[in-house]
Amino acid sequence: MRWDRLFADLEGAAIDEHADERDALAEDLRDEQWAALAWTDLLGGADVRLDVVGLGEIGGRVTGVGDVVLVQDETSRIVVLPEAIAAVVGHDGRAAAAPTVSRTRRQVARAVRDAGVEVRVVRRDGRTIEGPIVEVGADFVQVAAAGRRVSLPWAWIAALVPR
Repeated sequence: MRWDRLFADLEGAAIDEHADERDALAEDLRDEQWAALAWTDLLGGADVRLDVVGLGEIGGRVTGVGDVVLVQDETSRIVVLPEAIAAVVGHDGRAAAAPTVSRTRRQVARAVRDAGVEVRVVRRDGRTIEGPIVEVGADFVQVAAAGRRVSLPWAWIAALVPR
């Protein structure tokens, strides 16, 4: 009887120790997986919510990530500069990876200009300039607004929103 109790206690302790090791390994693996993620890896899925400096919270499906983040909402595609994204809001976003975009912000701005689309350029301070993009420089875009040309450095632009 005593031996049976002793072996049962030893077996129980071994099972508990194995469970503790398994749980610690699982936690370490989970931590390593999260440590390998960049914040842009959280942009997958059908409905991603982004808190954009100067623009506020927007949502939709991220159709491309790279030098710009392309967000397709119900009516249009919004071009967001990654450095203007203050937060990814909601679920962890790892349902699916968002596709990468190889086009630069200048290439995207030129495409918008060439398409003749009027845009609302949202600055990081929340102010906006509306009109067509007429020129794209190395580090700025120029918009025809209210009879004048306004040159906006990329460093101050949060997003390009079609009008």
